[in-house]
Amino acid sequence: MVLTDPAIIRMEDLRSLKERAELFQLPPSTKRSETGFGSTVSPFKSRGLDFQEVRVYQPGDDIRQIDWHVTAKYGKPFTKLYTEEKERTIFFVTDLRSSMKFASHGEFKNVIAAKLTAFMAFVAENQKDRIGYLVLTDEGIISSGMTETHGVLTPLLKALTTTSPVAPLKEQGMQGVSHLLGALLPVGSIVFFFSDFVDWDEKIAAKLGRIGVKNTFLLCPIYDELEVHLPDGALAYSDGRETVVLSGQTKSFQEKFYKQWMERTEALKNASNRYGWGLLPLKTKSDYLNIFARFCFQGGILNGNAD
Repeated sequence: MVLTDPAIIRMEDLRSLKERAELFQLPPSTKRSETGFGSTVSPFKSRGLDFQEVRVYQPGDDIRQIDWHVTAKYGKPFTKLYTEEKERTIFFVTDLRSSMKFASHGEFKNVIAAKLTAFMAFVAENQKDRIGYLVLTDEGIISSGMTETHGVLTPLLKALTTTSPVAPLKEQGMQGVSHLLGALLPVGSIVFFFSDFVDWDEKIAAKLGRIGVKNTFLLCPIYDELEVHLPDGALAYSDGRETVVLSGQTKSFQEKFYKQWMERTEALKNASNRYGWGLLPLKTKSDYLNIFARFCFQGGILNGNAD
């Protein structure tokens, strides 16, 4: 993937992911996973029929659907009944706030979050799934309920390249997300969180934990190496217009900086373990799209494997 601008979310860059998304298909496996999503059944089921129950055989039933084990047990034929599977529902929580507009190497965190959202949205479009989204900005939260991809994909891409919220809330950030998700999510939704989770706390985790009981969550904390380890000496930071120099970092300051990052990381790990969420940290200087795709589609967690 060519990086046309690592610091700006461009519509053409998002749309360029459509072709790449066509290479991937949501896995049909319904195995149970030992890691990542915990013991929940893989949410990416194949289309078709889902087993419901057995009943006494009736004239006209397909003899290929006779349950021979139950038939042998009761001495009369029983037929397996199936119901059509519900549509998959995929929801995105994408953080584009100021703290995400940073990287010392590679692309900015907000650019990565936007591209991962667009990539997965195109995969959902190919599968004719239903999608919805919450896009976090400094001005508020841009939201959409769950709907067909052909009706929401373009508004989602526009939301990823704008900063104008539809309806600002008193509760912003992850607190606002936890407030909105309960009302927006249908049961059985798959929710992708792309954020640096700077405002994460136990109250938010607990509220999302209740929502996640009947849904599947994947948390993707995006971080830069400089947020973990501050080097010695002076550092120059720039937003492309102004530059600020931070100098005189002491060992105690560096240790405090690292401790804050570790505390947030451990809080996400603890919540993931407690509530059975998936967790995939992504570094700015990494092949993040391939890492994400392998995790989701190529023998990874969503395919029911622990490798």
